[in-house]
This record gives sequence, C-alpha cells and structure tokens, in this order.
Amino acid sequence: MDIYISSLAGILRPLKDFVVKAANEGFRNMEIIDDWSHRLNSRKIKELLELGRSYSLKYLVHAPFDGINVSTPQPSLRRASLKLIERSIRNAHKIGAKLIVVHCGFKSPFDYFRPKTTWNIFLDVLKFMNKIASELDVYIGIENMPSNTFALIHSYKDAMTLLDEISSSLERIRFTLDVGHLNTISNDEIKEFLLNLGRYVIHVHVHDNKGENDDHLPIGSGNIDWRMFADMIKGLKLIGGLTLEVMSIRDAKKSLMLLTRLLS
Repeated sequence: MDIYISSLAGILRPLKDFVVKAANEGFRNMEIIDDWSHRLNSRKIKELLELGRSYSLKYLVHAPFDGINVSTPQPSLRRASLKLIERSIRNAHKIGAKLIVVHCGFKSPFDYFRPKTTWNIFLDVLKFMNKIASELDVYIGIENMPSNTFALIHSYKDAMTLLDEISSSLERIRFTLDVGHLNTISNDEIKEFLLNLGRYVIHVHVHDNKGENDDHLPIGSGNIDWRMFADMIKGLKLIGGLTLEVMSIRDAKKSLMLLTRLLS
C-alpha cells in the first residue's frame, strides 16, 4: 500500500525545496497541496516532472481549498471556485497524478430559507467534476470535514446520503477518508465509515488528534485506535493509498514508522 507525505509538512518552504528534502528523507510518494506557496503553475509542474524522474516519485494533488466553496449559491463565487478546481485537476493530470482530493461544499445561510440549496448545487458540481475526471482518466476523492465546520459532509451518514445519489452515475467520484476529521465527531466514526463505505474509499488522510480539534498530530499522539484502523483498511483498494497529513517531515517519519509496523 503506497504511503504519501503531504506537502503540508513543508508548506512554508518553496515546493521544490520541500520535495527534495522529503525525497532525501526517503519519501517517494507525495501529495502536493495546490494552494498557498505550493500553488501549481507551469514552472512548478516542470520542476515536479524533473524531480519525479530524478527520484522516481509519484504524486497526488490536493485541490485548492482556502476560500473555496463549490456549493455557494453566489454564482460568481462558485464559478471562481470551480475554475480553480478544474485547473487543479488538469495540472494534476500533467504531473501524472491519478487522484485529486477536493473538499466537499459548505452550507449557506440561504439553506434556512430554501433547504438543500447548497446540497443540490454540490450534486451538480460533482457532475461537472466527474466529466473532467473521466476525460483525463483520473479520480476525485471528496474529503469529509471536521465537526466544527459548516461542511456538507462530516459523518459517515452524510457520505452515505451522497453515495445514494451519485453511485450509479458518477463513477469517478469517490471518498478521501480523513481519519483525523472523523475523530473530531466521535471515536466510533472511523470504524462506522469503514464498515459502511470502505469499498468506496479510494484514499485516506492520516493524522491524529484527541477528539476535540483538527490538530494534524503525528500518529500515536492522540486517541485514535490505529491498530483497529490498520486492520480495517488492509483489504481496501486504495487508488491513492494513504497520505501522512502532518505538520513536519519529522512528524511524517515518526508516523510512517508506526503505520508501517501496523500494516505489516
């Protein structure tokens, strides 16, 4: 099972510097955050392709998320968000990534006046993403969000509701299960998500917390039952593998050691 390091671990470094540092520390699989100082452009794409050949690297891409809401009822803001997401999907394809992580949409105050407004917009947006993903032969992993947000998808029940509406028609849309985010809901959410939706999970974000905040701690620093998690994912077909989404390369190395032991 492929294990990736997220460029979140070096978000204050230039992207090229982070990739070289991570590669020299032994990482060969990297999830690139297409945002902030790591936002992909033609120069960075060229650098990633060159580094990929030099170090035999594989990439995933996390689509932009800061200020992004693909479900907003504001048409101009939604168009801007989708333009960034589409560009990210196409850039991911250019660097050979087979999976792009996309945050789910967020609710609007307008939902109080017209329920499910943002939900229905989100379904239409997923059709748009599925079309592009199909053309490029890539997959979209919709990521569940922490409990203290206005996201449309937090829990396994939210994800099941979405799956009921898209499973028969949107074959390129599946789930990026964020373990740390689920733990902010309850310690049981991880198990329930995997029991009910494991076959639709194609990628996993791995980080720890104590159930209260989305801390992105190294594995073993919070209260998540990692042995249970490791046992439950061993049979899954994860196109995107597992990504260590922690705050430093040092934390990623610590997490990698523990996770590798649990999966062996």
